[in-house]
Amino acid sequence: MTAATLPAAADPDWQAHAAEALLTPAVAARDLAARMLADAEPRGPDEFAADLRKVVAAAARLVGGLEDALAPTAPAPLPREVRHELRTPLNHVLGYAELWLEDAAEYLLEGFVGDLRELRRLAAGVLDQLNRATADARAADAVARPHTCDLLRRGRVLVVDDNEANRDILRRRLELDGHQVAEAADGAAAVDQARSWFPDVVLLDVVMPGVNGVEALRRLKADARLAHIPVIMVTALSDVGGAAGCIEMGAEDYLPKPCDPVLLRARVGACLEKKRLRDREAVYVRELDRERRRADELLHGILPPEVVGELKETGTVRPRRFNGVAVLFADVVNFTPFCDRNPPELVVELLQRLIEGWEEAARRHQAEKVKTVGDCMMVAAGLLRRTDDHPVRHAVRCGRDMIAATRALGVGWDLRVGVHWGPVVAGVIGRQKYLFDLWGDTVNTAARMESHGLPGHVTLSGDAWEHAAGACEGEPHGTVEVKGKGPMPVYRVAAG
Repeated sequence: MTAATLPAAADPDWQAHAAEALLTPAVAARDLAARMLADAEPRGPDEFAADLRKVVAAAARLVGGLEDALAPTAPAPLPREVRHELRTPLNHVLGYAELWLEDAAEYLLEGFVGDLRELRRLAAGVLDQLNRATADARAADAVARPHTCDLLRRGRVLVVDDNEANRDILRRRLELDGHQVAEAADGAAAVDQARSWFPDVVLLDVVMPGVNGVEALRRLKADARLAHIPVIMVTALSDVGGAAGCIEMGAEDYLPKPCDPVLLRARVGACLEKKRLRDREAVYVRELDRERRRADELLHGILPPEVVGELKETGTVRPRRFNGVAVLFADVVNFTPFCDRNPPELVVELLQRLIEGWEEAARRHQAEKVKTVGDCMMVAAGLLRRTDDHPVRHAVRCGRDMIAATRALGVGWDLRVGVHWGPVVAGVIGRQKYLFDLWGDTVNTAARMESHGLPGHVTLSGDAWEHAAGACEGEPHGTVEVKGKGPMPVYRVAAG
């Protein structure tokens, strides 16, 4: 089976053609590896599943790199450094596939041999195209670039006719116009050739033995990968009605036999231009989809999933009052002096690891991160999601795990945690940068509990303690003077 070929750099539809040669098999390799992993994880062996996870990750990096390299605004051809970067994940996919093909019998993986061979074939095909691109780039310095007007008339044309002489005449005329030409002698071979070569235009004879042109047209239009390829039906002068029926089935145009060279050139050129426009549109649609996914990822990074869904559906988020919400504040002890004494790279790296640990603690205990400010984080339980226990108890467990995660860094940091329970107002503010936030007395009191707390402890208000008692060991610590509230009883739970 012949793979799509990486086009010359001067091709005006370079991105679209390069996507067929590089991105299509890379996506196929990624999806195949993911399916193999899904089959291997429950069955084992563990070493095989572990290596497949690496293959899936490498294939995902390869696809992502290709999507960036083939974006409409990216340079053509692939820069040398990009080709070098793409080879790294590609070699991982190819290498692991070859290793496990060698060890398949030893690990009783005969059922995966076919998939491993296909994975190796797909990766080797992409690598071959990258190698060709490198050779073409080196040769480009020694040759003149063809004129743009000539390039606009060039394309890949599949000629389908059971008569060898007819094919030969059409091929010669098309090659004189600069086209690449492939041939097929019947409809079945034409469909197979189209699936492997992905032509820009198909010249399809109507009357052929076996699979005729009408049936071949139906099969081409039924295949989602081929349906966009323009098809020109070649028919006898007297069969205008048949040509009209083919156009209703999806053919782009028709040519009467014998084919006039001027008419052939005009109709092939018109079909090429239409396909190029469609290919360009498809590239833009993929780019828009990719940007939309990126926007979704960014939104999910700053807003809870429920809020993202409402924002995307209605364009706004209605402010709400929630009753019975446990609000947690956490603040790192000894962070500021550490920040002043150490390089910024180390500070940010440690803070990133810490925030990730806190986020995991919140997820584990059915709580939601509301926001971070510096080395401080606000978490809520019982806000947008139902909890299987009282929200205060989830907040206390979350706070204790956050303290443990802070101490586990081993850099001398500790954590103060404060919790209060009550009603809050929630909403999204900002236009250029969205911020989901909470307001109200409950929020202020939770912040006061944190500021009056001790390192390594979760400090609870009296209201919060009423709902936490019995679920954890704590003790009263008298009262504290809270601004705007007066004296309030507080309770403390040690991290353990």
